[in-house]
Amino acid sequence: MKFTWDESDRLLGLPRAVWGALSMAAGVACLAGNHSIVRVVADEVGGFETSALRFLWAIPFMIPWLVQYRGAVAHTQRHGLHFVSAALTAITTALLFLGLSKLPLALTTTLNFTAPLFTTILAVLILKERVEIARWAATVIGFAGVIVILRPGVVDFNPAVLLPICSAFTLSIWYLTLKRLGRTESTATITFYQTIWASFLLMLLALPDWQTPSWTATGLSIAMGAMGTAAIFLMARAFDLADASLVAPFDYARLPFIALIAYLAFGEVPGLFTVTGAVIIIGAAFFTAQRESRAKKPAAVDSD
Repeated sequence: MKFTWDESDRLLGLPRAVWGALSMAAGVACLAGNHSIVRVVADEVGGFETSALRFLWAIPFMIPWLVQYRGAVAHTQRHGLHFVSAALTAITTALLFLGLSKLPLALTTTLNFTAPLFTTILAVLILKERVEIARWAATVIGFAGVIVILRPGVVDFNPAVLLPICSAFTLSIWYLTLKRLGRTESTATITFYQTIWASFLLMLLALPDWQTPSWTATGLSIAMGAMGTAAIFLMARAFDLADASLVAPFDYARLPFIALIAYLAFGEVPGLFTVTGAVIIIGAAFFTAQRESRAKKPAAVDSD
C-alpha cells in the first residue's frame, strides 16, 4: 500500500513536520538500541571487532538500495574527502564503542553529547566563523557539566571517560567534513562511501585480534547493523521532512532511551552527578544548536 501526501501536505491526517519528528524519534530509538547491543557483543569480541561488525553488516542492507538506483549513488568526484570523512567515522565509532564497552551506557552517551560544544570551537579555529558571546557562554557551561560528572580531584580518575569525549571531538571534525561534502554530494552517496570505507578501516583495526563470534554475538551484531542502518535512514528522512531546528533536538532523547535500556538489561542506574551533568551538557548543546539555527535563517532569506 502506497501512501501519498494530500494537497495540504499531510499524510494520514498528520502534517509533514510531525512525520519528521516521528521519524527522528524512531531513528534515535534505533540508535539507542544499537549502542546498547555494543556492550554484549564487545564483551565477547572486543570493541574494535564490534565496531567493524556494525559496518560490515550494514553493507548487505545497502545492496537493494544500490540496485534500485542502478549504482548512481556511487558516482562522485570527491573520493579523497569521502575517505577522510569515513576515516573520521571509523575513529569516532571505535572510540565510542570502546567507551560503551567499558563505562555505564548513560555516562558514555552523556559525555558524547559534548560534540556540538567542540563544533563551536572548531568553527572558530578552522572555519573562522564569528561566534556570539551567548554561544561561547553555553560552550563553557557545557564543559562545566563534564566537570560535574567527572569531579576531578574528588573521585578517582578513570581513563576510559576520555573515550566518549575524544569520540565527540572527532565527531565534531566529521561534522565539518560533512558540511563540505553536502555542497555537492547527496545523502545517499555520502552514506554509501561512509559505510564502505569505514568497514574497510575498522576491519584493519580489528584484524590483529580478530576472533570468530558465537552465534549469539553474530545475531546481535546483525541486529546492531540493521538498527544502525535504520537509524541513518530515519534520521536523514527526518531532516528531509522538517526543519533541522525542529528535529535535531530529538537526538537528546537518545539518553532516556539508552538509560531505560541500561536499567532493564544491565541494572544500571545513573548517579546524581551524571544526571546533573547531563542536564547541563544537553541544555548547553541544545541552546548552541538553536542559536546556530537562528543565525542561519537570515542568511537563507538574503540569498533568495
